[in-house]
Order: sequence, then structure tokens, then C-alpha cells
Amino acid sequence: MRSLAAFVLLLVVAACAEAPTTPKRVVSAADLPPLGPCPASFWKPEAPPPTASPKTSMILLAVGEWGRFGKQVITYSNDAPPRTEQLGIKERDAPQRIGDYWNAVDVHGRTGLNDIPWSAAFISWDIESAGVPRDLFCPNPTHTIYVERIVERAKKPGAAFIPHAPSERAPQVGDLICASRNGSGTTLQNLNRGAGHCDIVVEVRPGQAFAIGGNVGDSVTRSVFPLDANGFLSPLSGRPFFAVIENRLP
Repeated sequence: MRSLAAFVLLLVVAACAEAPTTPKRVVSAADLPPLGPCPASFWKPEAPPPTASPKTSMILLAVGEWGRFGKQVITYSNDAPPRTEQLGIKERDAPQRIGDYWNAVDVHGRTGLNDIPWSAAFISWDIESAGVPRDLFCPNPTHTIYVERIVERAKKPGAAFIPHAPSERAPQVGDLICASRNGSGTTLQNLNRGAGHCDIVVEVRPGQAFAIGGNVGDSVTRSVFPLDANGFLSPLSGRPFFAVIENRLP
């Protein structure tokens, strides 16, 4: 009986012991097939661009949507969690407007009630609505896929968007700033189509970049990011930036 009790105790101890964790495998871009050409779309913007300048239209459209959603602001810092300075209107309270963003990437029937990340649809809606043709920017419901196409397009003459490492370009108004998410491991050197997020820079001040993006805190939000003394993005543990995409549109 004593040996049986000892055996049972051993089984209990073994069951309570933590199983060894397997490191999350980061997908390599080499494992993926090429994207191919940008697919055609029949979606049309709801209104003409706000100005004759596509870059300015991108900014005005982003600021307009931020206002529509109540001007939510989140401030990021190097040594503290993100801080919500002002609350805005949430996706559940403007479901049909989220549906408009989904329509821009040819995903129909989704709204702000579906609980599916819509931030890439928002960026695509903004750039398409600004009048940027699809041979310069190919909309997609995944950030890292449209970034991958931007990288490929930048190898040809006349590119409108040029990707840079965050250490190589200080963000300017109209640029996109992109980060990987959920440990996806996406970088400009490993475009593995993992989770990511991009925002449109709408203002730059000494020490701060202001950028608007969708589905940040369940709203269209203006995020405030710290810049170093040279104007480059400061590293943030919660936002592993992998690209500043230069906007060369007129």
C-alpha cells in the first residue's frame, strides 16, 4: 500500500508540473507564394477627394474620420503603458461606417458589429478615397499584404510609397508608420504576411508624431508617438515598428 501511495503521489506531482512551452514559430516570407498582380475592383469612393492633391486628401480624410468618431486620442511613451487622453465613438456605435471601410477592400456584409479587425480596411479606404490609383497602392484587408506590394512596387520607377526602416527615416506628414503585432515577426526583411498595423501621420512636432489609424481602441484614433532628438520613432515595447513608408504623392 505504501508503494502504491508513493506512485499515486508521483503521478499527481507530474500532472501539476508545467509542460515545456514550445517557442512560437515565426513564419518566413520564403514559405509563401507570390502575391501576383493587384486584383481589379469595382468599388468607387463615395465622394471626390477633398483636394486636388492625393497626399493632402489622405490627411484630410483621416482627420475627418477621426472627427466623425469623436476624436479619440491615445498617447504612447517609452516608460509607461499607453494612456487614453480622450474617448471616442466605438465601432459598435458606428457599425455601418465600418462597413464602408470593408467595402473598399471588397469585403461586403461586415460592419462594426462583427468583431473583426478593420484597421487595414480603414487605411485602404482612406488611400483609395484620396484618388490614389491601384497601380500605386493595392488595397487589402491585411496591412502586411499591402505593405508587401508597396515594397515590390518601390523597385519600379514612379513609386508613390517608399519603405524605410524606422532607423532610416524620420516620419513626415503623409507617411505610413507600421508595426508588427502579436509576435508575428514581420519586418521589411521578412514580409511574412503576419499581423501588423499602420497609421497615417497627420502632424509632426518636436518629440512627437501624431498618426491616425482605425480599430485602435475600437475607434478611429489619433495616436501620439514619441520621437527621439533626431526626429526618429522611439522604440516602444507595445508597438514594434518595422517600417516608415515615405509618401511621395504630390
